[in-house]
Amino acid sequence: MKEAAKLCVQQINYGQSEIWLQADDRELTQRRTLATNEVFNVTRRHCASDTFQAFYVDYHTAVGHIATLAVPNPDEIAAELRLNA
Repeated sequence: MKEAAKLCVQQINYGQSEIWLQADDRELTQRRTLATNEVFNVTRRHCASDTFQAFYVDYHTAVGHIATLAVPNPDEIAAELRLNA
């Protein structure tokens, strides 16, 4: 997978989020709906704490807002979140 991939997370409601990996404005994986806390648990493990904190604040902007997170290991994130290409 591309190293410049970003994890995109869109808050659907206060308990669910839609997630996917994207690079160069192109979706690399199918979108998947997950519990918001599952998304946070996975991203927290794969990011530095200051990076995660900025992402967390951006994510909570509003329902429907898309937050992005540059991930250092997109293949691991995709596998852990079960994102299919």
